[in-house]
Amino acid sequence: MKGNHWFIAGIIAFLVLMFAIECRLPKKFVWNPTFSHYDKQPFGCAVFDSLLSSSLPKGYSLSRKTFYELEQEDTALRRGILVITDNLHLTNVDVEAMLKMAERGDRITLVGSSFSRILKDTLGFECGYSSFNPLALKKDAIALRSKDSLYWVGDSAIYPRQVFCFYPQLCQSHFFADSISCEIWAKKTIVGGESHPVAMSVSWGKGEVMLVSTPLLFTNYGVLDGKNVAYLFRILSPMGGFPIVRTESYMKETAQVQMSPFRYFLSQPPLRWALYLSMASILLFMIFTARRKQRAIPVIREPENKSLEFVELIGTLYYQKKDHADLVRKKFFYFTEELRREIQVDVREVAEDERSFGRIARKAGMEAGEIAAFICEVRPVVYGGRSISEKEMKRLVDKMNEIINHI
Repeated sequence: MKGNHWFIAGIIAFLVLMFAIECRLPKKFVWNPTFSHYDKQPFGCAVFDSLLSSSLPKGYSLSRKTFYELEQEDTALRRGILVITDNLHLTNVDVEAMLKMAERGDRITLVGSSFSRILKDTLGFECGYSSFNPLALKKDAIALRSKDSLYWVGDSAIYPRQVFCFYPQLCQSHFFADSISCEIWAKKTIVGGESHPVAMSVSWGKGEVMLVSTPLLFTNYGVLDGKNVAYLFRILSPMGGFPIVRTESYMKETAQVQMSPFRYFLSQPPLRWALYLSMASILLFMIFTARRKQRAIPVIREPENKSLEFVELIGTLYYQKKDHADLVRKKFFYFTEELRREIQVDVREVAEDERSFGRIARKAGMEAGEIAAFICEVRPVVYGGRSISEKEMKRLVDKMNEIINHI
């Protein structure tokens, strides 16, 4: 095996080894909330969306349309619209479109830790907000500290009263709903023993608007957190009889980017390192093989000019055959073609002789009679088959060359 082949085999073996090591290393989790359909980290929604797609009887789909775009769709089929994000900031147009959909009978579920002022004023509620601290969550999880309790206080005829336990960092936001006519589904107790709702429903027209202040529970972490997934299905149960559409239009733009194959490579540590090592190996290979290898330079001879040899061969053949008339005939055909191309005169047309001879004489600066005498002399040789001597052949050929040179 040549040296280059050994080098390539060593690089491939090294890449396979590094890939195997990276696959066996502990996975590092990213605790930033994205709520993205493509994010398999704890606070993405890849597992959440997969679970709902396979379990909801009427169907579950994703969309990037705003409430205005969804409201403009002319459909008689009532739907459930789900929005999950950290900070839900709706414009006046969004709120108006959302309420029109609810009035027609759609079920709208808004899950967020904070909401825009226009939505609060329209529905008449307030929301207490605390920022999420992933470091505090990891400390509580490592120390096995006690969890906060969420109390399900909805209609006991549908679901029995139950307590769900979550880490405090996952459910820090809550509602103040004293001045709103709503149905409270879940509450949590804060410091001082006071309880506030974290999930409630507001009837609007033929439909309703559900407000939930715990978006982190609707992520991969919340779905996989023991038996607490039942809490999520209780929240989504009013929409269970409708096809549900989760719109990602109100998420951060970075979370809405689709995962291309290259982006997927970069998102997985083993594949990312394999890509980096491949690029580094290719660069090293280019550096070590960039030196030019000297090879024997072949001697390229200049092509020989065979034209003169060919002319001599043809001339020898005519000289041996003594066919002087045929040589004049070929020269005459070339002569007539030159006249036709240069001055548009065809001396082969006898009916046009007077005009042709006059035009040739003017262009060549010769007498028309001299041209006429020459053409009349050469035609019997060309068309009549009259034999001529070598001396006559030279004279006729020289005369044709003279006329062509003067034109």
